[in-house]
Amino acid sequence: MQKVLVYDGTAQVAIDYLKQNGFEVIINHESSDQDFLDHADVDGMILMMYPMTAELMKQMPNLKVIARHGVGYDNVDINAAKADGIVVTNTPGANANAVAETAVAYALMAGRNFGAANRGIDDPAEKQYARTHVGTELSHKTVGILGFGHIGKRVNELLSGFGINSLVYARHDYDVPNGRMADLDEIFEKSDYVISTLPGVPATHHLVDAAAFKKMKSTAVLVNVGRGSVVDEAALVAALKDGEIASAGLDVVEQEPISPENPLLALPNTFVTPHVASASHEALESVGMAAAKQVVDVLQGKPAEFQVNR
Repeated sequence: MQKVLVYDGTAQVAIDYLKQNGFEVIINHESSDQDFLDHADVDGMILMMYPMTAELMKQMPNLKVIARHGVGYDNVDINAAKADGIVVTNTPGANANAVAETAVAYALMAGRNFGAANRGIDDPAEKQYARTHVGTELSHKTVGILGFGHIGKRVNELLSGFGINSLVYARHDYDVPNGRMADLDEIFEKSDYVISTLPGVPATHHLVDAAAFKKMKSTAVLVNVGRGSVVDEAALVAALKDGEIASAGLDVVEQEPISPENPLLALPNTFVTPHVASASHEALESVGMAAAKQVVDVLQGKPAEFQVNR
């Protein structure tokens, strides 16, 4: 019987699907190399965020498919997988609504400094900050959306009810309801809110940097629900401290899992969570099933619908 390793946050419906198709399912934390090496004979896996390195893959001789639980696959050595004949897949669009809803929520939370207001319940300094920095409304503002894939498009759709004007940056031109395409300079200079949904690839590394923050309005709000590497974190901390921008709502940071010592957590004008934007019941089931189907298809000799390393 072929074996599939899945991380312990995988939806039960996906686990059941694998079992129904005749696979032995092994579940663990996927939080260390040993979690994988203890089951080095698996034929496939559903992988969360743990780094899947060339060295690790070489110690798993039966591995034929790595199905990323989500859209991003920057934690997988794609070239090494291809060289070893391992199919790598992702699940585009499966969690788009959950992440887009999070982006809108964080725009509201950070834009109004509700993080400081919450912490101010038992912290006098945060309470004072919230009183003197009441923030701005989202309605009828200009919103820069970085990335216009499944998530970016859904963000724009959800924001339509706020009467916003969208400025969109993407690799390709799109018809943009509520707005238009724009270059980065215009987005940074004109936007009241900048929302990044971009993946973490070399072309997007530190796309939002110190120079970008200097172009932004002092009242601007940055939201990042894509990948932490898109934003130069040291530059962001400096911009928040110096008042170059007003606030930030972040579900992702450069080094994950986020450390309690991360300086962003000590700032009053941030709202930060530990990469949980896609964690809704609906999204977990949708993503889990999409990943499980990729595993089943590959191990049954069928082409994967969403292979990323052809």
